[in-house]
Amino acid sequence: MIKYLFKYVTKGIDRAKVYFEITANTSNASPAPQVAPPNEIQEYIDARYLSTCEALWRAFEYDIHFRVPSVERLVVHLPGLNHVRYEPSADLHALLSSSAAKSTMLTEWFEGNLRHEQARCLTYCDFPKQWTWDASARCWKSRSRCKKIGCMYYVHPTAGELYYLRMLLMIIKGSTSYADIRTFNGQVYDTFRAVCEARGLLESDNEWKLLFDEVIVSASSYQLRQLFVTVVMFCHVANVRALFDTYWLSFTDDIVRQLRDTLGNPNYNIPHEQLMSLLIRKLSAAFANSGGNINDYGLPRIDVQCTLMDENRLINDEIDPEPLMLSMHADSLVTQLNAQQRTIYDTIIGRVYSNSPSFFFVYGHGGTGKTFLWNTIIARLRSEKKIVLVVASSGVASLLLPKGRTAHSRFKIPFDVNDASTCNVNRGTMLAELIQVSSLIIWDEVPMTHRWCFEALDKTMRDILSEHTPSNALLPFGGKPIVFGGDFRQILPVVRKGSRSSIVNTSITNSNLWRQVVLLRLRTNMRLFDPSLQEDA
Repeated sequence: MIKYLFKYVTKGIDRAKVYFEITANTSNASPAPQVAPPNEIQEYIDARYLSTCEALWRAFEYDIHFRVPSVERLVVHLPGLNHVRYEPSADLHALLSSSAAKSTMLTEWFEGNLRHEQARCLTYCDFPKQWTWDASARCWKSRSRCKKIGCMYYVHPTAGELYYLRMLLMIIKGSTSYADIRTFNGQVYDTFRAVCEARGLLESDNEWKLLFDEVIVSASSYQLRQLFVTVVMFCHVANVRALFDTYWLSFTDDIVRQLRDTLGNPNYNIPHEQLMSLLIRKLSAAFANSGGNINDYGLPRIDVQCTLMDENRLINDEIDPEPLMLSMHADSLVTQLNAQQRTIYDTIIGRVYSNSPSFFFVYGHGGTGKTFLWNTIIARLRSEKKIVLVVASSGVASLLLPKGRTAHSRFKIPFDVNDASTCNVNRGTMLAELIQVSSLIIWDEVPMTHRWCFEALDKTMRDILSEHTPSNALLPFGGKPIVFGGDFRQILPVVRKGSRSSIVNTSITNSNLWRQVVLLRLRTNMRLFDPSLQEDA
């Protein structure tokens, strides 16, 4: 319930999309005046929506919300590092030398414990129950009316000494100074962390258990996962696996909801093995985004590819539902290949099976059977449940290939591309995972695309595929087997008002990638052997 309420605090107001349009008056026979064409983008307004009930309620200024009991937010700061608010015209020298600038809730708590014996039985958080903060006088006064709840501002574990000070303030009563807080069993320690260690707060990861016990009440599952990654990577955790086993179910609330929504069954009970697999996948992406590797911290290892196939709809879309029939079709296509096609087929299939970094360009003019070769390779690999991403430079060419897409659509290549462009594909996204698990990429009609598009894809794939294998960042297209095809005698990249040299400069042959390509040629024109063509002749 608390998480539900916290979610609605930041949900925002109801909104509606509205637009204005002018309709012609058909009752008047006079010709309508000429008007400029409407700009639909400018006419749309993102407006706040008020129902009649809410409008009336706000018009009469009724209470929108209330809170019982009230909460006193308590500041936490290290010695001499408190925040000071001042007017722009204030004299800074006089301000810093005044006692008001040095008086805070925490320092005055020290003073209250020093002056009043009855105050020494309360921790800093419990202090507002019996004492009230006078902001104008900058001091605590004895409370005469209803109680308040004290709540210290949240401090992230990476804050160091400030985090350990906050931890001590949660348990220590009656302290009169910072030195008093750093004292335990008659010994004054140099740091707040050292005191925490002496008190046993940092033994067996108690500090992190206290942290998660506190934030688990109000934080979302996403925030808990991010906090877990931060604590594991940047703080000292003695037993990461034990901490994970204690709280991992709390990290999965959003995963459970999303999976139930996908299945259309709000009462579906997800097996723990499947739930942990989905969680490890999200944690793996979170570790990668922070520059770490989940396998370095002793957490459960899950078959990532199987997990992705269970959840990633893009991967599911690429898997053929009838591999047996597709295998029979592939066998038939292979027998129809000519000698040149079979050589290229064996070369590409062999490199895919060995998972070797490969960059091929199949060159052949129209009629040499490039499309037939693509279909044969695609059928063979997909019949074995391998993923083949098939794209073309134009929509018409992509229609000739099974599950073909335009390259810009599949790889999110920018329309206004330049030499520094990259594809809009980030690590951890479904599309990035699809590229990671794919066995081969085929790109047809390559010569008509600007070389910057290939270079953008190259940079993106190096980044994505180096997430788990850093050495892939040094390989073209991240080491993924990729096959280009086309005919340079056909359409080259279109350069508006460009000269012949500028058009040639945009070709892939002028890219640094071309130096690493393996060129394969098709010379036999299979279209001339078409019986129907001979009859027409």
